[in-house]
Amino acid sequence: MEDLIELYLFKNKQCPLPSLGVLKIIDCNAVAQFSEGRIDAPLPTIKLFETPMPSDDFIEFIAAKRNISAAESSALLKQYCNTLQNMDAYNEKKLPNAGKFYVNADGNLVFKTIELPKAFLPDISVQRVIHPTSSHAMVVGDKETTSTEMAAYYSDAEAMSKDRWWIWAAALAVVSSAVLFFYFNDKPDINHFGNTQKIEILPEAKTYSIAE
Repeated sequence: MEDLIELYLFKNKQCPLPSLGVLKIIDCNAVAQFSEGRIDAPLPTIKLFETPMPSDDFIEFIAAKRNISAAESSALLKQYCNTLQNMDAYNEKKLPNAGKFYVNADGNLVFKTIELPKAFLPDISVQRVIHPTSSHAMVVGDKETTSTEMAAYYSDAEAMSKDRWWIWAAALAVVSSAVLFFYFNDKPDINHFGNTQKIEILPEAKTYSIAE
């Protein structure tokens, strides 16, 4: 029965198991490891789901492969599923090319995928390339835009800032002139170019006497 389950599973990517659920092949995505310069191959995994699925097509498949009646193939499949359902925690049932059934610590029947040899799905060596002129969609806040539009926006903003530097310089000069104007008008006795206070020259104090 194991070989028929594998054949049907690999052909249809799912295989019903009455009273247990359905085995499904789940396709995974490749994983980019930019820091290591490689892309890990997408490794498919097989999982057992409790979702019920009609098994009529699988029963007909078994009957055709074994050259038996549909009733006999249905009985064989039911017997195999009962064996899995009554399996204890110390036993396991293998699908040689797919994985194995076993009972976990919670007493639930699960399926563990066999690890495929790397030779079948090798990693790919890559080198990250940045295209500064390429455009891609992006979201800024709650607005959808593109990288090209954002680059143009910041380029225009920078150019506008550089073009208007003289406005700030002129404004600063006006403010400085106004401050100096009000300061000197408020103190008319102050010479604009220094202190106008006169220095009083005191008579020289004698610190010695002349001998006669």
